[in-house]
Amino acid sequence: MLETLNSAALALMIGVGHRVKLFDVMARIHPATSEQIAQATRLDERYVREWLGAMAAGGIVEYYPANETYYLPSEHAASLTRAAAPVNVASTMQFISLVGAVEDQVVECFLKGGAPPYSSHPRFREALAGESDTRVAPALVDSILPLVPGLAEAICTPSDL
Repeated sequence: MLETLNSAALALMIGVGHRVKLFDVMARIHPATSEQIAQATRLDERYVREWLGAMAAGGIVEYYPANETYYLPSEHAASLTRAAAPVNVASTMQFISLVGAVEDQVVECFLKGGAPPYSSHPRFREALAGESDTRVAPALVDSILPLVPGLAEAICTPSDL
């Protein structure tokens, strides 16, 4: 159960790293200190340092104690950055906090029935749109529409293809 708890906390931190673009910046720089990463991302150093600690403890980033630097290995960046779309799993992690935000309402539904209103998920549309842009749309254009000859050309603009 402790492993489940630790994994859930790590998933939440991965979602945070995605939202504030820490993975994207770290994929472009050499090993750097928390101060350098905070400066490159224009984020608060204390929070960057604590986030880096969670990422290092979770094996997501490497930490080099001799010079207090952190590094995002390319094999991890391959599934955590926006450039990794459509296999960016970091973007999917943000759904955990979205579900957690309505936990009280879900518990209430267990007791009384019903469902939380869609308005209970203020960031859901934003997160879902990001997923659609990086996963659904490319699969649709690259794999599904070509199954019907001429369909892609008939419904997509040239920039979509």
